Amino acid sequence: MKHIIAMNCRINQLTEEHQVTIIRLINHLASHKYEYQVHAMNRIKKISNENPYCDDIEGFKKLTMDLEDIE
Repeated sequence: MKHIIAMNCRINQLTEEHQVTIIRLINHLASHKYEYQVHAMNRIKKISNENPYCDDIEGFKKLTMDLEDIE
């Protein structure tokens, strides 16, 4: 059975190097057992919900909002 998932994807807004890294991650996850996939996906979900402007992220200095960009 084949599934088709349709959704907006902004991967083209990443550098080519980062796009390749994402594809390598997909291939890496697909090559491992389900238990590891679930563990890794839970870690990725946490990252996908981080806010670099207000969350304390280990090893990362919070981003600051440039007021000139808001105007």
